Amino acid sequence: MNSLLQINKKLIILVFVVLIFIISFTIIIKQNSFTNKVSIDQSISLTYDIIDPKFTINNNNKKISITANEGNFIDKNKVLLKNNVTFKSQKFEIQSSEVFFDKKKETAFSEKKSKFFSNNTTINSKGFEIKNKGDTLFFNGKTKITLKK
Repeated sequence: MNSLLQINKKLIILVFVVLIFIISFTIIIKQNSFTNKVSIDQSISLTYDIIDPKFTINNNNKKISITANEGNFIDKNKVLLKNNVTFKSQKFEIQSSEVFFDKKKETAFSEKKSKFFSNNTTINSKGFEIKNKGDTLFFNGKTKITLKK
């Protein structure tokens, strides 16, 4: 008989075990590299400088309290407030998702959807601006005013 046609069973089993080992090792390495990528992406998305920042605008007539879930310092006096940003005084409340606040000038503005609430008035706008330490309030973009009786 031809010697090439004779198959050694031990050799076949050894080759089969080596192939299973290589495939298993490759799968484990790929799973570990995928897990590392996910953890890096999650850490990048959670970058902020301040957790639950609180500020106040003070003037002679009123006090406006400012709160948010997170914030980032832009420079020494300017802060970008994010997630559930609220400006609240005795007479009104403004809610937005993102607001730029200047601590020194005590001014603020937003280009995101904003909601203003007062006694019988609701204003939905595309943004707002607070000037003169809270004495002047502008609403920007498409604005809807609802007056209740």
